[in-house]
Amino acid sequence: MRILLTLSLLCISISAMAEPLLIAAGAGYKKPLTEVYAAFEADSGIEVQAAFGNMQQVIAQTRDSGRIDLVVGERGFLTKTGLFEHFTPLGKGRLVLAYGIRPLGGYQALAEVSVERIALPDPKKAIYGRAATQFLERSGLMPEVQGKLMTLATVPQVSAYLVAGTVDAGFINITDALGIRDKLAGFVEIPADLYDPPVIALAYPEGRPVSAAAKTFADFLNTDRAKAIFAKYGLQ
Repeated sequence: MRILLTLSLLCISISAMAEPLLIAAGAGYKKPLTEVYAAFEADSGIEVQAAFGNMQQVIAQTRDSGRIDLVVGERGFLTKTGLFEHFTPLGKGRLVLAYGIRPLGGYQALAEVSVERIALPDPKKAIYGRAATQFLERSGLMPEVQGKLMTLATVPQVSAYLVAGTVDAGFINITDALGIRDKLAGFVEIPADLYDPPVIALAYPEGRPVSAAAKTFADFLNTDRAKAIFAKYGLQ
Protein backbone atom coordinates (compact mmCIF):
# COMPACT_ATOMS: atom_id res chain seq x y z
CA MET A 1 0.00 0.00 0.00
CA ARG A 2 2.84 2.38 0.88
CA ILE A 3 4.51 1.70 -2.50
CA LEU A 4 1.25 2.23 -4.36
CA LEU A 5 0.62 5.47 -2.49
CA THR A 6 4.13 6.70 -3.28
CA LEU A 7 3.69 5.93 -6.97
CA SER A 8 0.31 7.66 -6.98
CA LEU A 9 1.76 10.78 -5.37
CA LEU A 10 4.66 10.72 -7.84
CA CYS A 11 2.24 10.63 -10.81
CA ILE A 12 0.30 13.57 -9.40
CA SER A 13 3.53 15.49 -8.88
CA ILE A 14 4.71 14.86 -12.47
CA SER A 15 1.33 15.92 -13.86
CA ALA A 16 1.38 19.11 -11.83
CA MET A 17 4.92 19.90 -13.01
CA ALA A 18 4.16 19.27 -16.71
CA GLU A 19 5.07 22.13 -19.02
CA PRO A 20 2.13 23.98 -20.59
CA LEU A 21 1.25 22.89 -24.11
CA LEU A 22 1.54 25.75 -26.63
CA ILE A 23 -0.85 25.31 -29.59
CA ALA A 24 -1.20 27.80 -32.45
CA ALA A 25 -4.28 27.72 -34.69
CA GLY A 26 -6.20 29.59 -37.33
CA ALA A 27 -8.54 32.18 -35.84
CA GLY A 28 -11.54 30.67 -37.62
CA TYR A 29 -11.50 27.71 -35.23
CA LYS A 30 -11.13 29.62 -31.96
CA LYS A 31 -14.57 28.69 -30.60
CA PRO A 32 -14.39 24.88 -30.90
CA LEU A 33 -10.71 24.71 -29.99
CA THR A 34 -11.18 26.84 -26.90
CA GLU A 35 -13.88 24.42 -25.78
CA VAL A 36 -11.70 21.41 -26.63
CA TYR A 37 -8.77 22.89 -24.73
CA ALA A 38 -10.92 23.45 -21.64
CA ALA A 39 -12.19 19.86 -21.75
CA PHE A 40 -8.64 18.55 -22.23
CA GLU A 41 -7.31 20.57 -19.30
CA ALA A 42 -10.11 19.28 -17.07
CA ASP A 43 -9.44 15.71 -18.18
CA SER A 44 -5.63 15.69 -18.09
CA GLY A 45 -4.56 18.51 -15.78
CA ILE A 46 -2.25 19.77 -18.55
CA GLU A 47 -2.45 23.50 -19.26
CA VAL A 48 -2.95 24.64 -22.86
CA GLN A 49 -1.61 28.02 -23.92
CA ALA A 50 -3.52 29.00 -27.05
CA ALA A 51 -2.44 31.33 -29.85
CA PHE A 52 -4.88 32.29 -32.62
CA GLY A 53 -4.40 34.35 -35.77
CA ASN A 54 -4.44 34.18 -39.55
CA MET A 55 -2.36 31.35 -40.93
CA GLN A 56 0.51 33.61 -41.99
CA GLN A 57 0.81 34.72 -38.37
CA VAL A 58 0.63 31.12 -37.18
CA ILE A 59 3.38 30.06 -39.57
CA ALA A 60 5.60 33.00 -38.64
CA GLN A 61 5.19 32.26 -34.95
CA THR A 62 5.93 28.57 -35.48
CA ARG A 63 9.03 29.27 -37.58
CA ASP A 64 10.48 32.12 -35.53
CA SER A 65 9.74 31.20 -31.94
CA GLY A 66 10.68 27.53 -31.91
CA ARG A 67 8.24 27.13 -29.02
CA ILE A 68 5.07 25.94 -30.71
CA ASP A 69 4.23 22.34 -29.78
CA LEU A 70 1.30 21.81 -32.17
CA VAL A 71 -0.51 23.70 -34.91
CA VAL A 72 -4.12 23.40 -36.10
CA GLY A 73 -4.79 24.53 -39.64
CA GLU A 74 -5.49 23.51 -43.22
CA ARG A 75 -3.33 20.53 -44.15
CA GLY A 76 -2.51 21.58 -47.71
CA PHE A 77 -1.36 25.04 -46.65
CA LEU A 78 0.70 23.67 -43.77
CA THR A 79 2.31 21.03 -45.99
CA LYS A 80 3.56 23.65 -48.44
CA THR A 81 5.49 25.45 -45.70
CA GLY A 82 7.80 22.49 -45.12
CA LEU A 83 7.72 23.18 -41.38
CA PHE A 84 5.82 20.09 -40.27
CA GLU A 85 6.66 16.40 -39.99
CA HIS A 86 3.25 14.75 -39.95
CA PHE A 87 -0.44 15.46 -39.56
CA THR A 88 -3.53 14.11 -37.82
CA PRO A 89 -6.74 15.00 -39.78
CA LEU A 90 -9.53 16.47 -37.66
CA GLY A 91 -12.19 16.86 -40.35
CA LYS A 92 -13.26 18.94 -43.34
CA GLY A 93 -14.22 22.57 -43.04
CA ARG A 94 -17.29 24.06 -44.77
CA LEU A 95 -17.71 27.48 -46.35
CA VAL A 96 -20.93 29.42 -45.82
CA LEU A 97 -22.35 32.71 -47.01
CA ALA A 98 -23.78 34.55 -44.01
CA TYR A 99 -26.22 37.47 -44.08
CA GLY A 100 -25.63 40.50 -41.92
CA ILE A 101 -28.47 42.95 -42.47
CA ARG A 102 -31.29 40.94 -44.05
CA PRO A 103 -31.78 37.46 -45.51
CA LEU A 104 -30.78 37.00 -49.14
CA GLY A 105 -32.09 34.50 -51.64
CA GLY A 106 -28.95 32.38 -51.76
CA TYR A 107 -25.55 33.16 -53.23
CA GLN A 108 -27.03 34.18 -56.60
CA ALA A 109 -28.40 37.28 -54.86
CA LEU A 110 -24.86 38.62 -54.41
CA ALA A 111 -25.07 40.06 -57.92
CA GLU A 112 -28.17 42.15 -57.09
CA VAL A 113 -27.78 45.93 -56.97
CA SER A 114 -29.16 46.03 -53.42
CA VAL A 115 -26.14 44.03 -52.18
CA GLU A 116 -23.36 46.59 -51.80
CA ARG A 117 -20.79 45.12 -49.39
CA ILE A 118 -19.55 41.52 -49.24
CA ALA A 119 -16.83 40.65 -46.73
CA LEU A 120 -14.34 37.81 -46.99
CA PRO A 121 -11.13 36.85 -45.15
CA ASP A 122 -7.88 37.75 -46.88
CA PRO A 123 -7.31 35.09 -49.60
CA LYS A 124 -3.54 35.50 -49.20
CA LYS A 125 -3.59 34.69 -45.50
CA ALA A 126 -6.80 32.80 -44.62
CA ILE A 127 -7.99 29.45 -45.95
CA TYR A 128 -11.62 30.54 -46.10
CA GLY A 129 -10.64 33.62 -48.05
CA ARG A 130 -9.13 31.31 -50.66
CA ALA A 131 -12.21 29.09 -50.54
CA ALA A 132 -14.47 32.12 -51.07
CA THR A 133 -12.37 33.26 -54.03
CA GLN A 134 -12.54 29.77 -55.56
CA PHE A 135 -16.30 29.79 -55.17
CA LEU A 136 -16.76 33.21 -56.77
CA GLU A 137 -14.59 32.22 -59.71
CA ARG A 138 -16.12 28.77 -60.27
CA SER A 139 -19.68 30.06 -59.90
CA GLY A 140 -19.01 32.84 -62.42
CA LEU A 141 -19.98 35.53 -59.91
CA MET A 142 -16.57 37.16 -59.56
CA PRO A 143 -16.94 39.71 -62.42
CA GLU A 144 -20.30 40.84 -61.01
CA VAL A 145 -19.27 41.17 -57.37
CA GLN A 146 -15.58 42.06 -57.45
CA GLY A 147 -16.24 45.76 -56.83
CA LYS A 148 -18.33 44.91 -53.76
CA LEU A 149 -15.73 42.80 -51.98
CA MET A 150 -14.28 43.94 -48.65
CA THR A 151 -11.17 42.02 -47.61
CA LEU A 152 -10.60 41.50 -43.88
CA ALA A 153 -7.83 39.63 -42.10
CA THR A 154 -9.66 36.69 -40.51
CA VAL A 155 -12.96 34.83 -40.30
CA PRO A 156 -13.76 36.33 -36.86
CA GLN A 157 -13.34 39.82 -38.30
CA VAL A 158 -15.81 39.03 -41.07
CA SER A 159 -18.19 37.70 -38.41
CA ALA A 160 -17.82 40.91 -36.40
CA TYR A 161 -18.76 43.00 -39.44
CA LEU A 162 -21.78 40.76 -40.07
CA VAL A 163 -22.98 41.07 -36.47
CA ALA A 164 -22.51 44.84 -36.58
CA GLY A 165 -24.58 45.00 -39.77
CA THR A 166 -21.90 46.92 -41.65
CA VAL A 167 -21.86 44.42 -44.55
CA ASP A 168 -24.69 42.80 -46.46
CA ALA A 169 -23.07 39.38 -46.57
CA GLY A 170 -19.82 37.65 -45.74
CA PHE A 171 -17.96 34.40 -46.28
CA ILE A 172 -17.10 32.53 -43.09
CA ASN A 173 -16.83 28.90 -42.03
CA ILE A 174 -19.71 26.86 -40.68
CA THR A 175 -18.02 26.83 -37.28
CA ASP A 176 -18.23 30.59 -36.82
CA ALA A 177 -21.70 30.73 -38.40
CA LEU A 178 -23.09 28.25 -35.88
CA GLY A 179 -21.47 30.17 -33.04
CA ILE A 180 -23.18 33.47 -33.96
CA ARG A 181 -26.30 32.21 -35.73
CA ASP A 182 -28.64 34.03 -33.33
CA LYS A 183 -26.97 37.31 -34.36
CA LEU A 184 -27.16 36.73 -38.12
CA ALA A 185 -29.98 37.26 -40.59
CA GLY A 186 -29.24 33.70 -41.73
CA PHE A 187 -26.66 31.77 -43.72
CA VAL A 188 -26.45 29.24 -46.53
CA GLU A 189 -23.82 26.56 -47.05
CA ILE A 190 -21.82 26.83 -50.29
CA PRO A 191 -21.91 23.68 -52.49
CA ALA A 192 -18.69 21.74 -51.97
CA ASP A 193 -18.14 21.30 -55.71
CA LEU A 194 -17.64 25.06 -56.09
CA TYR A 195 -14.54 25.21 -53.87
CA ASP A 196 -11.94 22.89 -52.35
CA PRO A 197 -13.14 22.06 -48.82
CA PRO A 198 -10.16 22.52 -46.48
CA VAL A 199 -8.94 19.53 -44.50
CA ILE A 200 -8.30 20.71 -40.96
CA ALA A 201 -5.44 18.89 -39.28
CA LEU A 202 -3.26 18.80 -36.19
CA ALA A 203 0.34 19.36 -37.30
CA TYR A 204 3.64 18.60 -35.57
CA PRO A 205 6.47 21.13 -36.14
CA GLU A 206 9.55 19.57 -37.68
CA GLY A 207 12.54 19.27 -35.39
CA ARG A 208 10.58 19.86 -32.19
CA PRO A 209 10.39 16.75 -29.99
CA VAL A 210 6.85 15.51 -29.47
CA SER A 211 6.27 15.88 -25.75
CA ALA A 212 4.22 13.55 -23.60
CA ALA A 213 1.69 16.39 -23.25
CA ALA A 214 1.38 16.70 -27.04
CA LYS A 215 0.81 12.96 -27.37
CA THR A 216 -1.81 13.10 -24.63
CA PHE A 217 -3.60 15.93 -26.44
CA ALA A 218 -3.53 14.05 -29.76
CA ASP A 219 -5.06 11.03 -28.04
CA PHE A 220 -7.73 13.22 -26.45
CA LEU A 221 -8.85 14.42 -29.90
CA ASN A 222 -9.93 10.84 -30.65
CA THR A 223 -12.26 10.69 -27.66
CA ASP A 224 -16.04 10.94 -27.98
CA ARG A 225 -15.96 14.12 -25.91
CA ALA A 226 -13.64 15.94 -28.32
CA LYS A 227 -15.43 14.62 -31.39
CA ALA A 228 -18.78 15.82 -30.02
CA ILE A 229 -17.39 19.34 -29.60
CA PHE A 230 -16.08 19.44 -33.17
CA ALA A 231 -19.36 18.05 -34.50
CA LYS A 232 -21.32 20.73 -32.62
CA TYR A 233 -19.36 23.35 -34.53
CA GLY A 234 -19.83 21.67 -37.92
CA LEU A 235 -16.37 20.14 -38.37
CA GLN A 236 -17.02 16.80 -40.08
